[in-house]
Amino acid sequence: MLTKEQIEERKEAIKATVTVPDILSRYGVRIKRGRCKAICHDGKNYTAKVSDELYYCFKCNRSMDIFDIEMHFNNCDFWTAFELLGGTEKPSFSATRKAKSAQKERQERINKQKKINLELRQIRMYIDAYRNIIADEEPLSDLWCYCQNKLQYQLYLLDYYIGKR
Repeated sequence: MLTKEQIEERKEAIKATVTVPDILSRYGVRIKRGRCKAICHDGKNYTAKVSDELYYCFKCNRSMDIFDIEMHFNNCDFWTAFELLGGTEKPSFSATRKAKSAQKERQERINKQKKINLELRQIRMYIDAYRNIIADEEPLSDLWCYCQNKLQYQLYLLDYYIGKR
């Protein structure tokens, strides 16, 4: 077991070698000109400032260091984050397992969101096509009626997928 002084020394050594941008990029967060999208509440705008030592979200006034970020992404306690960042000689099996599990869940959420975004893009493309056909066709013709029905269905799907976001 490490003493308090050893833990503090190791903590400072980790902070000296690992930066906040390193940790964020490890989890797929893109940083542009020292800013990124908020990770604490899945923001859509670049409302967080990133430096080598700290992450700060202007929207929720939350500040995080590398340990807090690791705890956030892996949904773990400080000791697990400490082990994952190299605080001990070798991370424990349970810490590694928790990290892999959290990473897998995060990847599944990302993949699900990508699939929904792809569906939305395709639905919007169909809506535009049906509206163009409806505008060009004679009202109440067979094609016009068919496209009206399809348009209503695509609008329904659009509402459904937007609700899933």
